[in-house]
Amino acid sequence: MVATLLDPVIDALSADAGASIEPKRLGDMLHMTQAEVADLAGVHRTTLARNPGSPEVQAKLGPIATILSRASDMGGGLAKAVIWFRHQPIAAFGYKRAVDIVQGGEAAQVLRWLDALEDGAYA
Repeated sequence: MVATLLDPVIDALSADAGASIEPKRLGDMLHMTQAEVADLAGVHRTTLARNPGSPEVQAKLGPIATILSRASDMGGGLAKAVIWFRHQPIAAFGYKRAVDIVQGGEAAQVLRWLDALEDGAYA
């Protein structure tokens, strides 16, 4: 096995030689169907299925992968990060879950909030 510079979460989302996030792997990681992943990312499910490597799809999947990676690093592993992402209400966002915030097109807000947490802000 070749060593990688990629985070284990990000590495798990791409094929061995692939340069993109695979929607199927993301769905498996989040325990979601492809239709749910498409809805989460804000792309049509047909686009997700037919052209998963397109810049549009990858631009939508990238922040989700980054959120999971950062949460995994901060929260004790991928399994806990997935539970947090799907189920934990966040007070700073009116007790919405990260999955709901991302689905609303605000993944950047979650990333900024994670930045603040890393910098020592209170959740």
